[in-house]
Amino acid sequence: MLAIELPVPEGNTVHQLWLQVRHNDGHYVAFLISFVAIAAAWSSHHNLFRYVKRTDARLRELNLAWLFTIVVIPFATKLLTASGSPTLDTHALRFGFYALIQMLESVAQFAMLKHISARGQAPDAPRPAVNNMGRQAWIPMAAFGLSIPFFFVTTYAWVFWFAVPLVVGRLRELHHRPCNRR
Repeated sequence: MLAIELPVPEGNTVHQLWLQVRHNDGHYVAFLISFVAIAAAWSSHHNLFRYVKRTDARLRELNLAWLFTIVVIPFATKLLTASGSPTLDTHALRFGFYALIQMLESVAQFAMLKHISARGQAPDAPRPAVNNMGRQAWIPMAAFGLSIPFFFVTTYAWVFWFAVPLVVGRLRELHHRPCNRR
């Protein structure tokens, strides 16, 4: 569904087509960011539900909340690429809204995980896998959540979207690296 909204380059020559692609590069970058975010969300959702043996009304409600965030992503993506010269405030609203949707997706995922665990709906789920899913839900919550207030100060707050996962990954590597003892 995201690709439907991508601008189709026009032109009679290869040069004209490439000019159109370059003119709309922001749309293509936003599409790729959203695709990666949706793919990661779907993968996490799949990993969570592969252990579920039964559901209830509350889990279905949480799942619908999660699904709502997914279907809003194309609109949020379109806001990222809206034309014009945005002020810092409008930039903050555009990017902040996108970050809010991504953060809420992770919150819904985490709420489903907690509900499934509390209700024993995934009795065969290995505890390390459940703990890992919980940690993985926190990374995008932090990355997108931390960026929101910074968008009102700088247009570069989107760096949090990439920096937080990289820093967390590096810290985990350092934490799990075996100590060299003499």
